[in-house]
Amino acid sequence: MTYAEAVAYLDSCVSFGIKPGLDRIRALLDELGHPERSYKTIHVTGTNGKGSVTVYIDSVLTTSGHRSGRFTSPHLISYTERISVNGRHITEEAFGELIGKVKDAVTKVEAKGLELPTQFEVLTAAAFLFFAEQQVNYAVIEVGLGGLLDSTNVITPEVSVITNVSMDHQAYCGNTIHDIATHKAGIIKPGLPVVTAAQGEALAVIKDKAKELNSKIYVFNEDFKITSRTVTEDGQMITLEDKDGHKDMLFTKMVGVHQAVNMACAFRAVRVLMECDEVISEETLREGLARAQWAGRFEIIKKLDRTFVFDGAHNAGGAEAFHLTYEEVFEDRQKAIVLSVLKDKEVKTVIEQLVNPYDTVITVPAPTPRTSTPEELAEYVPGVAQTAATVSEGMEKAMEATQAGDIIAVAGSLYILGEAEEWLNAQ
Repeated sequence: MTYAEAVAYLDSCVSFGIKPGLDRIRALLDELGHPERSYKTIHVTGTNGKGSVTVYIDSVLTTSGHRSGRFTSPHLISYTERISVNGRHITEEAFGELIGKVKDAVTKVEAKGLELPTQFEVLTAAAFLFFAEQQVNYAVIEVGLGGLLDSTNVITPEVSVITNVSMDHQAYCGNTIHDIATHKAGIIKPGLPVVTAAQGEALAVIKDKAKELNSKIYVFNEDFKITSRTVTEDGQMITLEDKDGHKDMLFTKMVGVHQAVNMACAFRAVRVLMECDEVISEETLREGLARAQWAGRFEIIKKLDRTFVFDGAHNAGGAEAFHLTYEEVFEDRQKAIVLSVLKDKEVKTVIEQLVNPYDTVITVPAPTPRTSTPEELAEYVPGVAQTAATVSEGMEKAMEATQAGDIIAVAGSLYILGEAEEWLNAQ
């Protein structure tokens, strides 16, 4: 199977929709010989920040000399971004071959009269299979949606991480923080440790689940905390202190207080691994965190005499993180913003956080049926917004509206970042 054929097959799986549950993925993995059992895993969920934590941990493992797999979603440009080994994406050729193998297993599942897997379940199985074929020592696995019924929740991890919990994906995880936290806490396994930066009611739910399963829990601001931060456009230095008073100074290229918290959670999770893993050292821990990069998460790119900021900021929590980080790095500087928000998100709240009254706003559609139209978004924007039929057209209009030295942000949905990046690379 070629890469194009693999993409066409995955597109055909979309018709099966999003169906929480583990029966289909278990049947598929059974046909594949349960590849997910051949290496150690770390499981990461949360409303925001789970991808960043996954990247941090993976970077430390790779820097330490381990062969490490990483499964994340969504992708910005290519499906190959979702599956990596030692920081390198799977090739298109290998991806095509991999999906071909999983498709063969799906055919066997279908022949038994069982329900066909969803697109994400096919991708999950593909990642697990690839990591086994690549003989990784560890795989860091990001949850797709929720946790309890997510297709990744068939692993028994060395440590689980729940970054935070806020309102998102209510259609699948419930309409209250308690319900959503229950889904996130579903990745906690009996007797196995969990790290979290959740707060309030969500933290209480997670603590209760950890207690029920006799799982040791490490809580941000209780068991470990950030005592200082120094921030520039190039990154931030933080001081992390545990409850015994031990301090660590850490650097990350990723900016924003939310990324400092994400790094703190990753650091704590790796510390858990280090209790049974002598390969990871203090030096490789720090170096791995410092090396970590994650595209589209307040990513700052200087090109065309402008400063571009790419940030998914796709829900209320992500938009608030963007707002706080922008103020911290750029203060109150005016910006042009290419904006798209999916209609199933908190559109008004997201736009309020992303847009200042004096900003130049160009609304664009995201390449998904879930997108709001540019005209719908324009109604929420303070002042007058321009509309564009495509992301590329929006980038052109942002360039026309700015001068050398100005800032152009692309935000509101991860779905538009790929086209924006391709446009920028083509200039």
